[in-house]
Amino acid sequence: MSEGFWPVLLIIALVFAWVLSKVIFYMRRSEMQWQNVDKSKLKEWDDDED
Repeated sequence: MSEGFWPVLLIIALVFAWVLSKVIFYMRRSEMQWQNVDKSKLKEWDDDED
């Protein structure tokens, strides 16, 4: 393989790892915020189906 292949592959792997870590971070943050919401004030919609 060419000499420039490995640095490019490393950069792609680092970007992928960074994006994945951000997604996991924001998913956890969203879950914590949802747990802290006062759910008694949420509006009930007529067309909600559970």
